[in-house]
Amino acid sequence: MWPEGNSLYYNLLIYTLGASSLAFLYHLVLYFQRREKLLLHYCIYLFLLSAFLFSRILMTHSEQGTEHQTWRFQFWDELLQLLFYYGYIEFIGRALGIHPSTHKKLYYFWKTLSWTILAIAFIHIVLMSTDIISIRNRYLFRGSRLLLIGVSLIVLLNYAFTRKTVFQRYILTGALLFLVTGILGFASFVYNFRIWNIYALGFTFIGEVADVLLFSAAMGYRLRQTYEEKEKAMKELEEQRQMLMQKDIERMEAIVETRYHERNRIARELHDEIGSSLSSIHIFSTVASDPGKMAGMVEKIRDTSGRIMENMSDLVWAINAETDDMQSLLRRIRQFGASLLEARNIELEVPGDTPLPGFLLKPEAKKNILLICKEAINNIAKYSQAGKVIISVTVTGQQFNLKIRDNGKGFTTGKTNGNGLTNMRKRCEESGGQFSLESVSGSGTRISCVFPVTTISN
Repeated sequence: MWPEGNSLYYNLLIYTLGASSLAFLYHLVLYFQRREKLLLHYCIYLFLLSAFLFSRILMTHSEQGTEHQTWRFQFWDELLQLLFYYGYIEFIGRALGIHPSTHKKLYYFWKTLSWTILAIAFIHIVLMSTDIISIRNRYLFRGSRLLLIGVSLIVLLNYAFTRKTVFQRYILTGALLFLVTGILGFASFVYNFRIWNIYALGFTFIGEVADVLLFSAAMGYRLRQTYEEKEKAMKELEEQRQMLMQKDIERMEAIVETRYHERNRIARELHDEIGSSLSSIHIFSTVASDPGKMAGMVEKIRDTSGRIMENMSDLVWAINAETDDMQSLLRRIRQFGASLLEARNIELEVPGDTPLPGFLLKPEAKKNILLICKEAINNIAKYSQAGKVIISVTVTGQQFNLKIRDNGKGFTTGKTNGNGLTNMRKRCEESGGQFSLESVSGSGTRISCVFPVTTISN
């Protein structure tokens, strides 16, 4: 007697249909929300399974005869069963992550099995459309089940020895459980035996219910893991955003502080240099009212006013943001040096053919470097008796190197320590640099200033 007359069979059939239908509707909603391909394949499998189970219920009540040997029942029952097996195999392979680049042989077996099931479904349609239905009943049905069981067993057992995630362990456990119940169902049909009054498809229904529970749990775990990873990524992104905001705040505070110090420095320079010089001019002009001292005071007024103009020019140049690049610095040095040294027949070389660094100089550092060069050029013009001066600027790693060399008579260091050398050293150290001087009588003089790029650039 066929199992359709058994109430246990009907209960298993209804329970399986209920579980698969609910799982299908739930995961269909999830698919429309997330648009993931794996969810789509799971929904296709659940739909085909539900369609097969629902057709079983309809045709069991509509067909005459307890053994359901009518053509319509055999045609649709076997076709829908093969289609849901195809959907099942496709979902399992994708869920287990079987890919040709990582599981070449398993991928070959998996795809062969999927296409073979479709081929069997096509052959089933052809045979059922002819008068050789007996061949379908005798060979195709049993051969297709043996093929499904055999190849699935090979694929799943091979995959069981590979590295798996927790999600894939859920899927593999469900697939192996369904394979075991499928083997029991096929053996029960062929050898006509029962276990606890369960026969043939009843075992398959049990495996399907377990599969739906395990697969849905696996998909839930995967969705939760994806959500947690997304939350973690969003948290890290927020931390990075906060860190960038903090850096922006610190950078703005540094800019404000730099501007504050720069304004104070400009005010100090105006007071110390320009203010004192103007006071001197005022005194000189008062004294110049004496006819006997007029000529000397006029000369001093001219020198002092010239010095004020030069200092103001340097100050305006240093403040101007358009002159913060290296080319502007070299042009300023070349312009000053050429006008002063040309009168002494001293050649000035400021190499400009080498690639210059692209960073911008801070106004204070820019002015200090310029004044170091001007002080050195003044000393060379007055005392060195040189024929050539070379001023070079290079960047090595994170160090800015300024070198001033001449081929003059030189001097013995330690014995001649005028204000010029002291001022150069002081200005170099103010910008965080290291000052060094090498000079030997008759061999010229070499001045070197090494600055960290971070202390002189913006």
